Amino acid sequence: MTKVALIIETRKHKALPFVLKSVMNKLSEDWKLQIFHGTDNIDYIKSITGNELNDRTILTNLNFSTLPQWPESNELMVSETFWNQCEGDTILYFEADSMACSNSEYKITDFEHFDYIGGYWGNTIYGLDEEYPAVMNGGFSLRKKKYLLDCIKYKRSDYLKNGGNECEDYFFSACLDKKPLTKEVLSFSIDNGYVGPINGVPFGLHKPWGEIPAK
Repeated sequence: MTKVALIIETRKHKALPFVLKSVMNKLSEDWKLQIFHGTDNIDYIKSITGNELNDRTILTNLNFSTLPQWPESNELMVSETFWNQCEGDTILYFEADSMACSNSEYKITDFEHFDYIGGYWGNTIYGLDEEYPAVMNGGFSLRKKKYLLDCIKYKRSDYLKNGGNECEDYFFSACLDKKPLTKEVLSFSIDNGYVGPINGVPFGLHKPWGEIPAK
């Protein structure tokens, strides 16, 4: 089974070298890095993936200069065409405002059996040994390609007709027949700085500074 760490980035983002290395340093050699880049940042992407990351990197051109804003960016994430371009069966999706924690005791292999697991969302702490009942944020998330494609093909239409939140991570979280336990989500990733580490340093973080003071 092929494994790919995947990021979509059309900017010459100054944090990108750090973010890429933080993720790839936590993954074994059987993981590739796939970067969906824009038409204007290809030279920058090549410059920061040279040497140590070059042999593990797959570059895929999105054929537009700037990633569209909402809702077009969300539509990309629920597109069969997009996910069919992904080179991996198991996908670690991450964004430029995320990172893997170098001092975490957790490994990616602890989570590879999940069809989808994302960041802990909100400041309510549910029963640690109970199924996590809320959305798992997709900004740093582990996904199975077959699961994504099946959800989009067979469940997306009815989900939206029944009033489901159109955000891609709400959708993929809702489609799970069996969700991870609360402690497993906390161990995988914490989102938006809602809560501090409760079950040890998580494998990854997304937006750890939060977006509003309440977080």
